[in-house]
Amino acid sequence: MWKLSDEMVESLEKEIEEIYKKAEELAKKVNGWKEIPAATNCVVCGVDGSRGVERLSSAVLYAISAVGVGNEVREMSEVTTLRPHLNVEERIRLHMHTSEFRVGCFSEEEMVLIDGSLRGAFIRPASYPEDVNKLYTNYELENFVADFVEVLEEHFKDIERDLATGKAKKNYLISRSEILKWMENSYRIGERSFEDFTILAEYIEYLHSLNRLLDKRVFFIAKSFYTHEFDSEVCDSAILDVFALKNFGFLKSGYLVFKPSFSKSLPFFVQKNRRQFKNLFKEVNSAFVRLEDNSNIYLLETTEKIDDEVISKLKALEFDGYPLPLLQAHKIAKMKRSELRNLIANIVSTLNPELAQLLRSGRDILEE
Repeated sequence: MWKLSDEMVESLEKEIEEIYKKAEELAKKVNGWKEIPAATNCVVCGVDGSRGVERLSSAVLYAISAVGVGNEVREMSEVTTLRPHLNVEERIRLHMHTSEFRVGCFSEEEMVLIDGSLRGAFIRPASYPEDVNKLYTNYELENFVADFVEVLEEHFKDIERDLATGKAKKNYLISRSEILKWMENSYRIGERSFEDFTILAEYIEYLHSLNRLLDKRVFFIAKSFYTHEFDSEVCDSAILDVFALKNFGFLKSGYLVFKPSFSKSLPFFVQKNRRQFKNLFKEVNSAFVRLEDNSNIYLLETTEKIDDEVISKLKALEFDGYPLPLLQAHKIAKMKRSELRNLIANIVSTLNPELAQLLRSGRDILEE
């Protein structure tokens, strides 16, 4: 069994002590911390998602689950494949978030809560083509984007119907459908670059869903965050914890509203189609929130105003300092992930034996 040496313990202790001392100095500059107001009842929809991935010898088979918990439970479950190439994990994650946003789009509750960061939602994925000019050379991109957005708008009617009837169980990415293959062929004016074209379409589909979600009164809540609004080295959560301990003697509940120091890098197709993506140009408002004494602090992000009215509603929803609808959505999504992984195994087992040979797992040698 591996044992910690005294040297390792001392090194770790020294590093944490240095962070604490710096956080003490920075905590003196914190101002604007507000009391949590009395709880005000409201009905919200909490949304979370999960994914399960099976890397096989000739394909990546994966499942996506997105769950919304409010007046009722809404679910989207998708099982599909992705050929092995770069940025597989990133693209699967993007697919999951696209599904989460779509579930949130059709909520009828007063507010929508999304697990995660709104700032993070604006970060361009690693899979996005570095040289878009090549796509411009080979495709009529402006016409494609405009027409693809129209296709997505029509597609939302199908998603809404399936969610309402509890039958949202198929692949809903248009960017992985026969429609995209037809569009790629129709808008091509030069050399074929199907992989980059597909990745571009996936990103358009993702941002279209985010834009539609922001029509709602939506709030993103990040459990883990490493923002640096106060200092470039010490993370904000450490500074705010020290601030509470020094001023109140314990981790007192409260919240601090601030304007995040980040700039969006919106892609060309958003800039050129501002009307279709108008919500992506809204300002992001943020707050650090601790809803219950001695509980964790969370990062709240939204395009809405953050004030006592919003915080009072979140307070009414908290369980051990965290919004209960999000906790419920997370638990259901986690159970769905297990179900979907079993479904993947069943799909592989029912294939023609000759085809199944193409779907072996590299982990098989390690399993009994």
